[in-house]
Amino acid sequence: MTPQNLSRALKRTRRGSAVLGVVTIMLLVSTTALSIRVFSQSNQVVLVPTTVKDGMVARGAVDKGYIEALALDAVYAMYNTSPNTIRFGRSVLERLSGPAERPKILQTYDRISSDIAARKISTIFFPRVIEHNFAAYEVVVDGVLATYLETTQISREDRRLLVRFKPQAGSVRLSFLGIINEEVQ
Repeated sequence: MTPQNLSRALKRTRRGSAVLGVVTIMLLVSTTALSIRVFSQSNQVVLVPTTVKDGMVARGAVDKGYIEALALDAVYAMYNTSPNTIRFGRSVLERLSGPAERPKILQTYDRISSDIAARKISTIFFPRVIEHNFAAYEVVVDGVLATYLETTQISREDRRLLVRFKPQAGSVRLSFLGIINEEVQ
């Protein structure tokens, strides 16, 4: 190897080392910046409702546990909401509700969800007590509705919800979901 070739190879090696050093420093700076952003950013966890595929039951017979599960799914879909889960909650209520009652239930949901989207808040319902009137296909869910702005709780109120079902072709479908005080007989 001639001294000129050796000199060129040494320059390329030095240039490569310098580029590698600059890239390493840039990666360290970007990793540090991302780490600082992740630790300073606030995240909010929103509970997603369970999914019920259908209200069909064996030979049209329903039991208390099944009605309770449907009621909780409806309550969670209506009240466990954030701007990012609005479509999912609507689809759950659409699937659970009966055809005659669906427009009114979805209208109520759309009113609530438009308020949630406009104010950029999230709501979470925590059930405490579930009461059954199995003969009338009614479930009363007593709990607490919490409202959050990002990770800060801005309100917490007791809420008593009435969930009514209606038997329909071997199935039960949601016919009413609302606050007991606001219920229209």
